[in-house]
Order: sequence, then structure tokens, then C-alpha cells
Amino acid sequence: MMVQGKVNIFRFDREHDIKPRYEKFDFPFESGMTILDVLIYVRDHCDNTLSFSYCCRNRHCGLCGVVANGVPCLACHEAAEQELTIEPLDKQTVVRDLIIDQSVYNSRVEKLRLFLCRENIDGVVLPEYINVEDFEQIKVASRCVECKCCDAACPLNRADSHFLGPSGFVLLARHFFDPRDELDRNYLLKNGQIEQCVHCGRCSNVCPHNVDPEGVISRLQECR
Repeated sequence: MMVQGKVNIFRFDREHDIKPRYEKFDFPFESGMTILDVLIYVRDHCDNTLSFSYCCRNRHCGLCGVVANGVPCLACHEAAEQELTIEPLDKQTVVRDLIIDQSVYNSRVEKLRLFLCRENIDGVVLPEYINVEDFEQIKVASRCVECKCCDAACPLNRADSHFLGPSGFVLLARHFFDPRDELDRNYLLKNGQIEQCVHCGRCSNVCPHNVDPEGVISRLQECR
């Protein structure tokens, strides 16, 4: 016997709507289906104007971040519940429905110089040795797929704030802990107001790849 699910979805088109609204849809609920399965069903069977982002369907592209029943998550990974409310990631400007404006985030990231900065590689012997501790810190930070779930959960992160946000600090950590990198990234941490982090742990609680952004921020603060 088919079980009926009910979903309440945030709707807004910034080019035409004055204010957002929520619309309710029914869907055939099945154990094991994801939130992305629900969104695709609604788009294909109920309203083909519903807009949301996704690509890989395997947690790697980071495009399908939403807030489901109040919790930031990746729609392709999070299991659906029989009753759902789905909203765009918090603290972001909405373009349409569940699609957020990436321009503020991209502008911040562009200033982080997220590449290996070296002035002189003469005499470098390949492959270069990286000790196990440094490698582990780089490896953990490199699991981030920039889904921005941590930023949505962070109480300090706002579009008009100078606080870099958990994802930005994780991206910086990839190079901060890399002994081959010659750029002094402390000024980027300071500009990002890393000292403002209140270590509430909300970012780590919602990270779908267990990067533990709060832990990364703590290690950055200890090593500055």
C-alpha cells in the first residue's frame, strides 16, 4: 500500500514576487528515498516550474544544499521524512525557490588565493615529503565540497558580515597546513575575523562529509 507523503516547499522568484510563500504537495513516500527524490517528483509530476540545483546525486558536487525540517543538509544524501518542509539555505539571497545567489560567496573565495603559493621551486625533489600530521589536516579540509551547509548553520555568517564563515576557513586550512605553501595566510584569517568564532559547533553538526569545521577553526587559531 502506497504511503502518502506531504511536503511544504519555499517558493520565491526575485524577479516577479514581492514576498516568498510556501506551497504544499503530496508525494508517494518510500523508505530510502532522499529529499532530492522528493524534489524531482514534485517537479516532474506536480509543478515543472519548481527550481533547485543538483548534479552528481552522490554528495560530491555540493550543489543541492537545502534546509529540510530546519536542518541544513545535502538533498541527495539526506533521507526524506513523510512530512517535510524544504527551504533554501539560510542567510543566502534567493534567486528562485531553492536556488541561492552564489555571488557573495564566490567573491569572498576569490580573495583567499586558494592555490599553492611558492616563489622558488629550484632544487625541490619530487615527490615532496609531507609529514603525517600535516597531511591528515590537509586531507580532512580537502573533503569539503563547498555545499555551504555549515555557513547556513553558523550564527555569525551573514552576507553583509566580514566574518568569513566556516567553509571559507576550511578552504584556507588546505593551504595553511600545507608546509609547501609560502604565503603568510595569517592576514587572511585575521581579515576573515576568525577570532569571532564562538565555537558553538553547529557547523560541524551539519557537515555531510564530517570535515568538522569548528575543529578546523580551533586548530587554525592554535597555529596562528
